[in-house]
Amino acid sequence: MKTYEIHDAHERLFAFEIPNIGRSALCDLLGNLPDTVIERRPAFLSEFREEKFCDFSFSGQAFRAWEPFGDNSRYWIGPEPPEYCEQTSRLHSLFSAQIDPSLFGRLRSFFQLLSLQPTPNPEKR
Repeated sequence: MKTYEIHDAHERLFAFEIPNIGRSALCDLLGNLPDTVIERRPAFLSEFREEKFCDFSFSGQAFRAWEPFGDNSRYWIGPEPPEYCEQTSRLHSLFSAQIDPSLFGRLRSFFQLLSLQPTPNPEKR
């Protein structure tokens, strides 16, 4: 998955952003990561009521996912309180290794498959 790193004044990875994949999809993805516990999932119709929609812990550190300005193309993921911690780099690595679960990511993969040229079968002549 494409990620966007956010560094602190000391050039350490402080937080990161991911494409807006949907609030429930993000929580589902987080729930499947090792050493992660979801503390609070998005409320019903949270898109209209709250920017900060998911609290979770990763390796014992509290984190939060939120959508700045309530209507953004990216979700911000970082520690709570918002200060550097070593777990952020490990969490970022797990996200970087994920396949984009968004509709556009799935469509992109589908069209990439369609564009592959089949290998001709020499026995079929």
